Amino acid sequence: MFAAVCVAIAGAAQAAAQDPRVRRDSIADTTAARRDSIARAEAERQRLLRLQAMAADTIKAPLARADVPRSLGIGEPYTWDRNRLPATGALTLGELVDRVPGVTSFRSGWISAPEMAALNGRFGRVRIFLDGVELDPLNSRLRGQHDLSLIDLWHLEDATIETGADELRVHLRSWRVTNTTPTTRIDIHTGDLQTNSYGGFYGKRFPNGQALQLAGNHYATTDRRTGEAGDHTALWGRLGMARRNWSADVSLLRSQRKFTERSAVADDDDELDAPGDTLPDMNGIATIAIGRFAWGDPGRDGPWFQALGSVQSYSIRNQPLVVIDSIEGPDGGGPGGSAEVPDTLEVPNDTTQSRPQFVLTGGVTRGPLRFSAVGRVRRWKGETSLSPAVRVGYDGGAYSLSLLGERSPLDSLQRIEAAGHVSLFGRYALSGVVSQFTPIEGSESPGTLAIRAEAGVRAARMWFTVGALQRDAAFLPPAVALDESFLGAAVGESQGLFATMRGKFYRDVGLDVSATKYQSAGIYRPQYETRTRLFVDSDMRSRFPSGNLNILLAITHDYRTQAIFPTSADFLQSSQYRVWSAELEIRLLTATISFQYRNFLAEEYQQVPGFRMPSITSVYGVRWSFIN
Repeated sequence: MFAAVCVAIAGAAQAAAQDPRVRRDSIADTTAARRDSIARAEAERQRLLRLQAMAADTIKAPLARADVPRSLGIGEPYTWDRNRLPATGALTLGELVDRVPGVTSFRSGWISAPEMAALNGRFGRVRIFLDGVELDPLNSRLRGQHDLSLIDLWHLEDATIETGADELRVHLRSWRVTNTTPTTRIDIHTGDLQTNSYGGFYGKRFPNGQALQLAGNHYATTDRRTGEAGDHTALWGRLGMARRNWSADVSLLRSQRKFTERSAVADDDDELDAPGDTLPDMNGIATIAIGRFAWGDPGRDGPWFQALGSVQSYSIRNQPLVVIDSIEGPDGGGPGGSAEVPDTLEVPNDTTQSRPQFVLTGGVTRGPLRFSAVGRVRRWKGETSLSPAVRVGYDGGAYSLSLLGERSPLDSLQRIEAAGHVSLFGRYALSGVVSQFTPIEGSESPGTLAIRAEAGVRAARMWFTVGALQRDAAFLPPAVALDESFLGAAVGESQGLFATMRGKFYRDVGLDVSATKYQSAGIYRPQYETRTRLFVDSDMRSRFPSGNLNILLAITHDYRTQAIFPTSADFLQSSQYRVWSAELEIRLLTATISFQYRNFLAEEYQQVPGFRMPSITSVYGVRWSFIN
């Protein structure tokens, strides 16, 4: 029976195979399957092409940025990008420039208190440039000097300090985005002295090259021990467009700082005196608007050109001053003839100063040669001034040269500066800067010659340097931002020595040490000043090749002797102090957790006579970036 069934099935199969209709259906099925396979392959190919196009479209040409001179110092330059800037632990610009030998910053309290920096004892020699525009000190209370606590750092892409012989130039460049995928970041920090800080960032590029960036930051703090209280709110935005060789953008930064009146109080230590004055209330609003058109890139070979227009303003909006006077009567008394009647008069305490600045700059780079020129036109109190400058540089690897010439009617000075750097076998180096400041005709400012020289040797990844500072006799302007009772003074020639150790000496362990010594304590200048930072900075690539983890641990020791502050009645002195601080940063993927523990030995000290610095202070928080 089973054999018969098998024979029947085989016969039916043979008959079906011989049927032409079955053969046609089989061929049709095979053809359809092949067509489906080809269609799927084509769809996959088109999908991959679209993904490639999207990937190519994600990155757009960057917006233009300002030209920044190359460093001719020895070792690692004083330059920090957006990620490394918070890792320095600096909360203000004064704390950042304080890392340069010969620079001494003074602050009358915590982060909201006024702050100034002196180079070799001279205030007013720290110039600040934001996106190629020089920031003019427009606060009417500061007599042409900068309060460094008012300079915003939170929205920067990078910061570079250019060190001259008798001048410091700080170049700040705003944050940029290149991705069409939105980029956001949030910053949240809190700590002692009721310190709270919040920040947010949003940036996006569009398919045709347009750019939109928005950011904001706010902090507030109150120190009940000293009475210091202040807050700072800032908003920043940018609109722009960039193509392959050109870009155009406009940006606006508007910030408001409030600071409550704080009186100077004598310390329990008899050696510390107070000037008997106060830091007055401050409610100021600063506005900086910048428009730029650029062609070419200063960081690449070839010509480049930029035209900028900006407006800066600073408004003080305090309560009106109340002046009490008296009205005498006809007999020497009041209206009734016998008594004085008090009369009150409100005097406005608001001031607003604004100054436009127009900048034309350009240059060319050809291999090791660099040439650039800039003209700054300012309009101030009905008068127009032009400040031209020319810079020529040569970077030949083993040796580098730079020449700078500038004429500035704003401060009535003509600057000529020459700098050089020589590297021998990659292990030894020499560096030097000579600056000549000459008063412009009609100015009573004295001319000065200053020299800064340095020699160094490299051992493995560390540089060890020694150097010297020298400046002619000069007039030192008063520290008006710290206390209006402080006076200026004429001083003689100044000479100092400094030494540094910078770099990693064992795996991821490094040192950053700077020490400065002068002949004696001087006006606004200590005799000795050192800063030592021992750190471990590791991404542990051997264990985590992705680089998604980084740990920074640092211990910092600051030492400073007394500095002299002249007043009409006496010469006051600040404290001699030693302050220990610690810092920890842990980055995991795109989130960074930070913790600062400042003055953890509770040193009582004053950088400015009469104004105590905070005791043990901690600040901690998180920075978290998102790309979606």
